Amino acid sequence: MNPLSFTPLSGALRALARNIPRFDPRAANVQIGRSLIALAQLLTLGLTNWTNLTATILGVSPHAHCEPPRQFSTFCLGQQVPTAAGQWVGIAILLLVMSGVFPRYISILHIWVSISMNISLSLPDGGEAVAAFATIFIAIITAADARICAWVPPSRTLARPGLQAIGYAAALALNIQLAGLYLESGLSKIAVPEWLDGSAMYFILRDPYFGPSGSVGDIMRTVSDTAPGTAILTWGTIILECVIGVLLLSSWHWKKYALALIVTLHLGIAICLGLWSFALVMMGTGTVAAYRLRSRPHATLSANAQPRSTPAPVT
Repeated sequence: MNPLSFTPLSGALRALARNIPRFDPRAANVQIGRSLIALAQLLTLGLTNWTNLTATILGVSPHAHCEPPRQFSTFCLGQQVPTAAGQWVGIAILLLVMSGVFPRYISILHIWVSISMNISLSLPDGGEAVAAFATIFIAIITAADARICAWVPPSRTLARPGLQAIGYAAALALNIQLAGLYLESGLSKIAVPEWLDGSAMYFILRDPYFGPSGSVGDIMRTVSDTAPGTAILTWGTIILECVIGVLLLSSWHWKKYALALIVTLHLGIAICLGLWSFALVMMGTGTVAAYRLRSRPHATLSANAQPRSTPAPVT
C-alpha cells in the first residue's frame, strides 16, 4: 500500500479532482468578470487624453515605453514611441471582449491589451497589473469555451473535458493569487504605524490630490473627525481585506461572500477616492475568482462521440 495514499495532501488533491467535472468554464461569471475588466480599461483608454496616457513622468519619456521587448505593445506597434493608433486598436479589442464574441480567441487579444497597458502607459493605477495576470488566467479558462458568443447560455455538454480540468486549475490559481493579494495588502498595513494606531484614513481622506471632494468629501471628513470614526474606517479596511482573503481560500460556498465584500470595499474606495477603473478591475477579477461548482457534474463527450438528442441523466 502506498504510504502517501492517506496523507492530508493526497486527500486534498482527490477532493480537487472530484470538483473538476462540476466546474463549468463557460459559466456566466467568467464573461461578466472579463467584461468588467474590459470596461475599466475602456474607460481609461476612451476617457483619458492620449497626451496624459503617455506623459513624461519622473524623467521617463514615452520612448522608454517602446524599448525592447516593449515594442510589441498594443500602443507601440513597432514604433519608437507609443502611438494614438494603438489606443484605438485597444478600444476595439476591449469592445469585442465585452460583446462576448469568440471568447476562446478574443481572450488572447485581451491579454495583449492588458499587458500593454501595464508596460506602456505612464500612469498605471495598480489595476493594470491585476488585469494583466487576471486576463492570462481567464484566457486559460475560456480555452474550453467554443461558443460564438459567451452571452449565449451554454449547452449541457462539454466536448473537451481535458480543457475543463485546465480551466478549473486556472480558476483555482486565480483564486489563490487574488486571496494572496488581499491578505498581503491587509497584513502589510499592520507594519505601518498610522494603520496600526487607526489614524491612516484620517490623512488619506484629507490628501489634496487623492482625497474625496464635494459632498462625499465633507461627509467622510466629518466621520473621520472623530476618533471612533477614523478607527472604524482604518481598521475596518484591514479586517475586510483579510476576511476577503480567507473567504476566497475557503470552500466554494463561501466565495460568494468574498465577492460581496470585494464589491463593497471597492465601491467605497471608488466613491471616496475616485478610483473607478481600479474598482472595476478588482470586482471583475473577483467575479471570476469566486467561481461556483455545480451540484452535479457536467456531461462530457469524447472526441469521437456524438451528442444524444436527449441528454442521459447524470447519476
